[in-house]
Amino acid sequence: MKDKLHLFEGIVYKDDRLFILDLTLSEKDCRTFWVVVTRRNHEGFPPFRYDTFKTREEATRFIKEVEPTAPLISLGGKGPKVPMSYEDYCHELKKKGLPSALDIYEINKDTKREIIIEELGEDDKA
Repeated sequence: MKDKLHLFEGIVYKDDRLFILDLTLSEKDCRTFWVVVTRRNHEGFPPFRYDTFKTREEATRFIKEVEPTAPLISLGGKGPKVPMSYEDYCHELKKKGLPSALDIYEINKDTKREIIIEELGEDDKA
């Protein structure tokens, strides 16, 4: 399944998912918190949005609620009308050889990464 070309609106995606979730620990103003970055699932994995959480458990709960509802190319860019459970969703990903957000976290947890979160002011928006 990973070898299939996933073209949507002129962009080649890594697989059927338009977005993937990226869980990481972050720091801002000397405070540590958990961030779930929603990334576009194509070259460079550019960030689309982020959500912050006080605990890893809260972030994980968010991932388990949101990840199975993500839009898919095979559904015309929409999410499933009836999302499957997180366990079933992960099982389907494994069958396709694809990692879930929590799998990606485990793969990257020992890699030093830096998430820079910067709010844009009105003058910065183009």
